[in-house]
Amino acid sequence: MVVLVDGQQVCLPTFSCFVANLRGSCRVEVYEAPSRGENSRRGKLLYDERVHCSINEVEDIFIPEDKRPGGNWGTSNHHKPGRPGDRPLGGEQHEPVMSPSAFEQFMGLMEKQSFDSDRKEVLDHALLTSWFTTDQCIRLMDFYRFDSEKKQLMKKIYPKIADKPNFYYAIDKLTFSSDKNEINAFIKQYHEKNN
Repeated sequence: MVVLVDGQQVCLPTFSCFVANLRGSCRVEVYEAPSRGENSRRGKLLYDERVHCSINEVEDIFIPEDKRPGGNWGTSNHHKPGRPGDRPLGGEQHEPVMSPSAFEQFMGLMEKQSFDSDRKEVLDHALLTSWFTTDQCIRLMDFYRFDSEKKQLMKKIYPKIADKPNFYYAIDKLTFSSDKNEINAFIKQYHEKNN
C-alpha cells in the first residue's frame, strides 16, 4: 500500500505505516501499491477519509478485508483509536513497531523467563528487529522493581522508541527526580549525538 496524508506520500510501498505528530483534521488516502514495472506511483484507492488527530492519541486505520489486495494482511477492523500502528515514519525509516498482538506474545515470553539474564536476552533479540511504543516500554518497566533497573531498560530501548515525543510518560514512572534527570540527560545526549 501507499499512504498519503493531505496529499503528501508518507511512506514507500509497504504493508503498514505509522505516522507521528499529526494534529487536527487530516485527509488520509491509502492506495494499493503499484505492481512491479508499472509507471504509476499508486494503484487502486483503498481508503479515503478525514481523520481527526489529537495530541497523545493514536488512531489505527485498518483496510477492510474485502479491499485488501493479495488477501488478508492484518485485522479486519476498519478504524480503531487507541493502539499503535505497525510502522513508524517521520524523518527516518524504521523497522516495524511491534503490533499489539505480537507485543502480547512477547510479554508472555518475557513472563516465562525465570531469570533476569534470560529476559535481557529475549529483549535484546526483540530490539534487533522491532521498534516499541512508549506505552509498550512502560509495560516492560513493570518487570523491574528498582529504578536502577528501569533506567537501564529505558536507556537500552529509547533508541528504538517510535514515539519519542511521548517518552516523558515513561520517565514519569520513575520514583526519584534524580533518576528522571538522569534519563532526561541521556535523551538530550542521544539526540545531540544522533542529529
